[in-house]
Amino acid sequence: MYILKSNKRMLKLIGHVLLCLTMLVTLLGALTPFQSKAHAAGELKPFPQQVTYPGIIKPNHVTQASMNSAVSSYYDYWKGKYLKNDLVSLPGGYYVKGEITGDPEDYPPLGTSEGQGYGMVITALMAGYDSNAKTIYDGLFKTARAFKSSINPNLMGWIVADNSGAQGHYDSATDGDIDIAYSLILADRQWGSTGTINYLQEAKKMITNGIKVSNVTTNNRLNLGDWDGKSTYDTRPSDWMLSHFRAFHEVTGDQVWLDVINNLYTVYGQFSTSYSSSTGLISDFVINNPPQPAPSGFLEGDYDNEYNYNASRVPLRIVMDYAFYGDTRGRDIANKMAVWIKGKTSGVPGNIKDGYKLNGTARGSYATAVFVSPFISAATTNSAHQAWVNAGWDWMKNKKEGYFSDSYNLLNMLFISGNWWIPTAGGGTPTPDTQAPTAPTNLTTAVVSNSSINLSWIASTDNVGVTGYQISRNGAPVGTSTGTTFSDNGLTASTAYSYTVKAVDAAGNFSANSNTATATTNANPPTSVNLALGKTAVASSIEGTGFEASKATDGVLTTRWASNEGSNNEWIYVDLSATQSVYRVKLNWEDAYAKGYKIQVSNDKTTWTDAYTTTTGDGGIDDITFTAKSGRYVRVLGITRGTTYGYSLYEFEVYGS
Repeated sequence: MYILKSNKRMLKLIGHVLLCLTMLVTLLGALTPFQSKAHAAGELKPFPQQVTYPGIIKPNHVTQASMNSAVSSYYDYWKGKYLKNDLVSLPGGYYVKGEITGDPEDYPPLGTSEGQGYGMVITALMAGYDSNAKTIYDGLFKTARAFKSSINPNLMGWIVADNSGAQGHYDSATDGDIDIAYSLILADRQWGSTGTINYLQEAKKMITNGIKVSNVTTNNRLNLGDWDGKSTYDTRPSDWMLSHFRAFHEVTGDQVWLDVINNLYTVYGQFSTSYSSSTGLISDFVINNPPQPAPSGFLEGDYDNEYNYNASRVPLRIVMDYAFYGDTRGRDIANKMAVWIKGKTSGVPGNIKDGYKLNGTARGSYATAVFVSPFISAATTNSAHQAWVNAGWDWMKNKKEGYFSDSYNLLNMLFISGNWWIPTAGGGTPTPDTQAPTAPTNLTTAVVSNSSINLSWIASTDNVGVTGYQISRNGAPVGTSTGTTFSDNGLTASTAYSYTVKAVDAAGNFSANSNTATATTNANPPTSVNLALGKTAVASSIEGTGFEASKATDGVLTTRWASNEGSNNEWIYVDLSATQSVYRVKLNWEDAYAKGYKIQVSNDKTTWTDAYTTTTGDGGIDDITFTAKSGRYVRVLGITRGTTYGYSLYEFEVYGS
């Protein structure tokens, strides 16, 4: 009896063990799909990658696993709400469902090329977590190619609609195509290009035959779409996806992408200095050269001239160039924005508003993720912003709104959590840039006067990009330049100087010295009298009686010559009565001055030789010396007015020997 009861207990115990084993197997079975999904389509970089970017902080009040979980959960929500494959007109085609701004013309819109780009980037990064990611990605690409632009078929038309007539009907929008081309590089690094779609080949085709041909302007900006001009200065800063362009350069080897990056940084710096020196903000659209905000109502709305729903995306695009490639220009812009917005909101991300004037005055009224999240990303550049980044992560991980904000929020979450890996050949954590630029070549000098020498050289090249040049005089640094010219002023007459130039990249790597170039300044010119005093003067126009050309050569400081108001390219010349060797001109401007002008000499009043040119005149008295020129006639040619009036001189003096 006892033995029987013991056997029953043993059988019962064995039963419990088997039940536990069954439950464990079941649990492991439930967990296994996450592991197997990581290689469901041969992913080489399955989610999560959890990269750590040099110089970039992450939220430190939660674990990496917690961040990964927040991203995957948000992706599930985003995918369920916005990722669709219900196109009757294109079976198998996926798209990102979202609202549009602009006129959809003939077809009810379902989505845009912008959303298509977001979806393709997100899907490539989430592959491995989502076992169906490759199928979805290929379906998104199918739609992008079917809805090709009506102007450049290597680009995507900006509208997705469920009608075959919409395929090839619309022209392009630059931002969507840049993200789509970039996502193809991600796809190549994720799945390789030996399958049905050669992702790398398609990427190169879009980059070179599409974006470069239609969107990169002759001045190295980006236009608004393939319908826009190639010489325009009109551009949308949210299209300035600098780290994307680094990837474009890597896969094509085309220097133009580094040139675009360097130029856009220059444009950003010029813009911020003039319009947002305290905030670092930039307007939705930028026009002209030097750059300035587009006017209200330029393209999309009343706030095109402010930091609004387009420009709100800029901080992420800027900070990624520092995080991925180490360009400190991106770090400095992002940090400036972060410092300003923290102060503006008293350190509370939820106090961010949906729109600001460039001076930082709030235009919007509530917090939305497409404004908040990029400011959190910008703050990852500095450990002083740690509390802000922590608070921002907590705010954004649960924020759910509409297509635009949710999509961009997810992109920021991928970046902040380290799950946006770098699509270099090696991928993963970036290798610090230790490669120095090549040395500048063909450094030459040109003596301008007894106190000024001009330098010029042939540009250096770099694996990432040259950011500037350091100029040394007699072995000591004397100045810097972002271009390939430099003017060394304030020198001593009759003195020999030697120069070398070094290039520097964003990581602070210096090149070797250029060749050495020497020059000797002119001797001090002899003292002489004003050759123009009392001489005959002729002008292109006069404002009226009492403002004749002769008033500028009469030696009276209360009389003046004045041209017609509102006209450029006005001139005044003086007849010296005989050929003279002229080396100095002194101009005493009235309030109506020339910002840009030339000093010219001639012997026949027909053929004029430039002696001096400036584009930075600021009025007052300009006392100008230059390499001596021979001529009987000396002319001031106004090119650009410094005021809304014309040009006006109290006195026009000429000196020579």
